[in-house]
Amino acid sequence: MKKIYFVLLLCSMVCLPSCKQEPIVEPEPEPEPQDSTEVYVPKTEWELADSMYTAEDYTIPSHTAFKIAQTACANDPTDENLQTMRQRIKELVPKEEPYNMVATINGDPKTRMGFCWFTNDGVTEGEVQIVPLADATEADFKSGNVITVHAAATQTKAMRYTGICQYIVAFSGLAKNLKYKYISHKAVATELTPGTDYSWRVGYDGHWSDIAHFRTEDEDQGEYSFIYMSDSHIMNPEYITYARRCATAAVKIVPEARFCVFPGDFVEDGTIANSEWEWERWFEEALKPVTMHMPIVPTDGNHDDSPNINYTYHFNTDNEFNYTITRKPQFEGIVYNFIYGDVLFLVFSMQDFWREDYSYTEKTSQYLTDHVSYWFKKTVAENPNTKYRVSLAHFNLFSGSDHSTDEEPPLFRACMLPTMKACEIDIALQGHDHTYEVIGPVNPDNCTPILDAITDREEVPINTNKNMTGYKGGTYCTDDGTLYFIGATCGRKRYYPHSKEQMEADYANTPEELKKGKHDVENYFDLFTGMFGQPERPSFTKITVKDDCIEFNSYTADDADGNASLFNTMKIIRNKPHSVPEAL
Repeated sequence: MKKIYFVLLLCSMVCLPSCKQEPIVEPEPEPEPQDSTEVYVPKTEWELADSMYTAEDYTIPSHTAFKIAQTACANDPTDENLQTMRQRIKELVPKEEPYNMVATINGDPKTRMGFCWFTNDGVTEGEVQIVPLADATEADFKSGNVITVHAAATQTKAMRYTGICQYIVAFSGLAKNLKYKYISHKAVATELTPGTDYSWRVGYDGHWSDIAHFRTEDEDQGEYSFIYMSDSHIMNPEYITYARRCATAAVKIVPEARFCVFPGDFVEDGTIANSEWEWERWFEEALKPVTMHMPIVPTDGNHDDSPNINYTYHFNTDNEFNYTITRKPQFEGIVYNFIYGDVLFLVFSMQDFWREDYSYTEKTSQYLTDHVSYWFKKTVAENPNTKYRVSLAHFNLFSGSDHSTDEEPPLFRACMLPTMKACEIDIALQGHDHTYEVIGPVNPDNCTPILDAITDREEVPINTNKNMTGYKGGTYCTDDGTLYFIGATCGRKRYYPHSKEQMEADYANTPEELKKGKHDVENYFDLFTGMFGQPERPSFTKITVKDDCIEFNSYTADDADGNASLFNTMKIIRNKPHSVPEAL
């Protein structure tokens, strides 16, 4: 019996990018085989595209986008999927182009700025160009007023690209164990002019990035604003969409922001099975509205943990802390400080608490007490005159949702509360708990709220999810304790507030009970002195440093167009001058 074959007709082919080849044309039909029992079947459009657009010729991000579209065609060759694939072919970028670009605070923000970007492996040439214009065009970079800084190029490890990220493995057709090496480019611009709007781009002749922007700190900095966002947990298109919605709204609502603080959990999949694709999407898509308009102030989160040291390769912050200790943290640039206006910022990580002797039972960590705490006190002693002291970390000293009963917080409190007291930290910006939480000011000696430090607080109806305490707004004085703040999440992953009854049931101050998911703070719910709940939308906070206070305005991002809703406003004040820690 003769075999019957169905012939698939080629769809009309698309033009190749101008940098590649001539448009695809239908191949001439090959001679039919002599065996009359077989019928020739030409390759489909997506099969031809696979052989003509190879990963070696294009940047990894653009080629992966093509592979996702091509795989969709192979699985379901609808006209919509075909059109998407054709569009991704047009968007393929030559392999020499830069990507994953970001500016970071690195030293004195009046005169310095750090830069980092990736290229495909083998592309080692690179520099950053900077012009003193707010909205420079490509023509402005051909003028004589251009600052050029050559970058140091480092080949990365062979980094897991797909890892265990379920989305990219399922929808790209790429192998689960796929690895790529990259070139990480880093440069630091110095001798910048204070109070100047700059435009910048990276790459080299013929291969330049898009143009991004930042402004240096003013010589005599007055009022200014910055943005708080956290915990994007990039893992699939839904999470990318939520984070990008939040980033778009943040830039629209706070176009004057000088920088964005981001206390970790950039991605979802860490440890040995991490996915560099998730990091790529953070830079190339999710947070790009922010990174193109201002520098980032990052530190690492527990989901960013990776032996591929993705964090180290992607950011260019001050790394002096790592040079001062023998048991170095996993990443570079996760502990650093800077002064902006009248605020000393202390950015740190508790992620590496286990690197030297530690004990959950005894609540001790040599790394935290001997290195991180020492660094806090030394930094404050060297910079004693700012009005406010603000810390930024991923892990919580206090929180009221799912992470409140983790095993680490009792250890962190035992190690770091004496430091917060000695250094008189006014505000601790935290991440990790994915809920909106206003905590304190907290008396560091006995973990109780300082209630007479709170005024102008509004009482509203209690809503179990949105607001467990029934408080909004308020003015919080930090003369005698630290205000702890968690601004929910800029992404999709949400936790919900624990009730007073649940917190009371979770209290058990014994080593055995703490290991079973308990906490060691009596009357824990009393610490939640302001708004405490789940906004249930991507959230960000505009933080404005004024002459008489630091004002927090928190928003939900409502749609892809940058519309946002204000849901809480509060103020932090300090009346007492800071003291300097006792001799180190």
